[in-house]
Amino acid sequence: MLKRLRLKIILVLMLLMSGVLLAVLAAQTVSSVRQYQAGTDQVLHAALQRSRTALDPWGAAWDGSLDRDRELYTAIPAFCALVDGEGQVLLALSYNAAVDQADVEQAVAAARAAGAPFGRLPGLGLRYRVERTGLFTQIAFADLTWEQTAVRQQVLAAGLIFAVAAAGFFAVSWFLSRWLVRPVEESWRRQQQFVADASHELKTPLTVLLADADILLAHQEETVGSQRKWVEYIQEEGLRMKGLVQDLLFLARGDAEGWSPPRHEALSLSDLCQGCALSFEPVAFERGVTLNSSVASGVTVAGREDELRRLCAILLDNACKYCDSGGTVTLTLEKEERAVLTVHNTGQPIPVQAQPHLFERFYRADAARSRSQGGYGLGLAIAAAITQGHRGKIDLRSAPGEGTAFIVTLPLSKRGA
Repeated sequence: MLKRLRLKIILVLMLLMSGVLLAVLAAQTVSSVRQYQAGTDQVLHAALQRSRTALDPWGAAWDGSLDRDRELYTAIPAFCALVDGEGQVLLALSYNAAVDQADVEQAVAAARAAGAPFGRLPGLGLRYRVERTGLFTQIAFADLTWEQTAVRQQVLAAGLIFAVAAAGFFAVSWFLSRWLVRPVEESWRRQQQFVADASHELKTPLTVLLADADILLAHQEETVGSQRKWVEYIQEEGLRMKGLVQDLLFLARGDAEGWSPPRHEALSLSDLCQGCALSFEPVAFERGVTLNSSVASGVTVAGREDELRRLCAILLDNACKYCDSGGTVTLTLEKEERAVLTVHNTGQPIPVQAQPHLFERFYRADAARSRSQGGYGLGLAIAAAITQGHRGKIDLRSAPGEGTAFIVTLPLSKRGA
């Protein structure tokens, strides 16, 4: 699919750029051809004007020789003939044209046969113009060789330019297609990985559910009370699946609708953080961790209270899970140009190679430990999504001897600014 997309992008870019260049070259070529024709027409007009004074329409019939005494030089070979009503050539003047009586008579006959006041004689390689003067007719002829040569050179140059440009366009389109497809490719890869990870996470509880159901079916004569533990296992795995599905729906809904900025009334982030810290004190105590908090008062933000509460809970839960026994978890909320929420825990730092992937869905730096603690690897991805939806930013700092800290910055509401 991605290869076809790249080919379509290359094709579209090639068609667009080549079409524009082709239109420009065609316009330039047409303009040049018209200029060449205009140059030939100027020579014809000049020949007629000069011949009008040079030719004596009342002279004797032409004796077969051109009037060389009155020859004028022109860049384009031309000649002009005076013709009577019967089509007989009375006199002719040459302008840098090597023609004889037979050539002039042949050209005059062809021009009269054409019947138009001006035009081309492709068979003779001439362009002509007719001008009537009383009982006589003047016909000027100009050589088309230079014009045809110039047009041919113009077309060849345009073709060469187009060929070279088309090769360049292809190279540019190739690299642009790679650049344009890269985000789609990355999104496709992440989607495929997301589906695979979600399927894998759902597979385990489903397997347990089916196994427990098989055990119950194998002991149908037993009472529900005697098989209580299997029922409790089914309930436990069902609740785990429910939580996973809810998390997946939350992320999918955000991806589909976009993480748009909230339009709710301002709420006290200070009260929210203080409440979360109080609710996690029993959790920290059970895990042998000291939970400290330092919450500035009067910090208000515009947002969704349930999502911000979940954000704070995710960070506290994550900090308590990965804090060594006897360690310390610290929640800090400060009011600067923006609201700054920091959750820090002591203990082993997160490996450097794992830090760039920490906010990816289903990613776990320590998969075995996460599974034993009931994690799916979605918590930090949800925290990042909530932060993004509130026009905020979430960062990570983790180093040996300093522990790990997640820093969330959120814009203050107008009321709290």
